[in-house]
Amino acid sequence: MTSSSENTLYFDRPDKDTWAMARLHHSLLLQIQDSPLWEREEVPDIPLSEAQMVDFTKGYNPGWEYRFAPYLLGGWYYITRSGFWLKKFKYQKQADGLYHLINHYTTPKTKGHNLLAQVLIEGNFDTPILDNRLRAILSGIGLFQDGNK
Repeated sequence: MTSSSENTLYFDRPDKDTWAMARLHHSLLLQIQDSPLWEREEVPDIPLSEAQMVDFTKGYNPGWEYRFAPYLLGGWYYITRSGFWLKKFKYQKQADGLYHLINHYTTPKTKGHNLLAQVLIEGNFDTPILDNRLRAILSGIGLFQDGNK
């Protein structure tokens, strides 16, 4: 489903279970997207290429091994787990051709945890997002060790 409406969930995957889950949470998300529970949080920028951004936007079906899932709604990406909306952030394309993190908010429950890095490292994307460039960036900011996937 694709739409430019601020209140429409972008979800371009044929997986019916994932779509049903996204629709189930959609009305709740509309209620909490501007919640006073969101706190601004400074996190290291993790720039994504055009292809990585497309795959990240498509997301994946969360499951037992990949519990955190990204969703796009109204220009904001959200990370959710088990019905809890934990992070919200925006990416914007910059002059270098990469998409850079420009806003990042957290809930008190996950303050100080870089769930975006965890999703990029462990996420079950159709095309793996973690490449050598991202490995180097994440290693440089202490978010990736050789023992990770």
